[in-house]
Amino acid sequence: MQRTAKHVILITIALFFVLSSCTTIATRTYDIKTSLLEEQSSITIVLISDLHNSIYGNDQSILINKIRDANPDLIALSGDIIDNTDAIIGTQLLLEGISGIAPIFFVAGNHEYGTGQIQRIQEELISYGVQILSDAYVKIEIGNNTIIAAGINDPAKYYHERPPYTLNEVMEIRFRELDEIPLFKILITHRPELIESYKNYSFDLVLAGHTHGGQVRLPFINGLYAPNQGWFPKYAGGLYQLENVTLIVSRGLSLSHPRLPRMFNPPELVIIIIEFDGQGETQ
Repeated sequence: MQRTAKHVILITIALFFVLSSCTTIATRTYDIKTSLLEEQSSITIVLISDLHNSIYGNDQSILINKIRDANPDLIALSGDIIDNTDAIIGTQLLLEGISGIAPIFFVAGNHEYGTGQIQRIQEELISYGVQILSDAYVKIEIGNNTIIAAGINDPAKYYHERPPYTLNEVMEIRFRELDEIPLFKILITHRPELIESYKNYSFDLVLAGHTHGGQVRLPFINGLYAPNQGWFPKYAGGLYQLENVTLIVSRGLSLSHPRLPRMFNPPELVIIIIEFDGQGETQ
């Protein structure tokens, strides 16, 4: 009996350390090379995804300080920043803290649409200076460089609003013209599993989330399960180099979802550094 009790205590302690280690934000940096920037220049992007209103430290200070330390030129919010079941305070604290650091661009995820209040959410984000990329793109001046940032709405829009076009039709209408523009192009989206559609366009970099890193990460396995990809998802988190585009998937910042602990899978803040490379194609 004593041996059994000791085993239970040891297992409980081990689980505590495993789970507690998954409440500390990991910072992951990716370097992208391209010939489409001015020589000797670089652009830093912070990618924030799947916050689900989680709060880190007093008044979101831990997350805000990490973003500030990255000194970004652009901040991308790739959906599910707001949860459709929790209070919005975590997102409000974040936006209060990062407003003014760099231009902020937002693309809605399935949870924002799941609130049934997408217009109110977008209006609130705009009040913090966030620019909404709703099936649209903008040209951005960063130092001596001009780049394009585009955003595509989550497919959940088609369940809640029933617009007249499909996602693929919207892509064709909104983004086909970018093929003629010789600038570095970023697509901010929520769902990485739609990369087969995205790569038919001239985007150099696609930023996504939605997967929560597969929720549980096992040895030699990137992620166990992700929504819309199922078991052992192909795009659970990390950098994926396809034929003509780089896909970066954030493992997200939610502390737990759907009300399950993350295991061996800490929430992460993603930093992307895009640098000039005179060798040719985007890498």
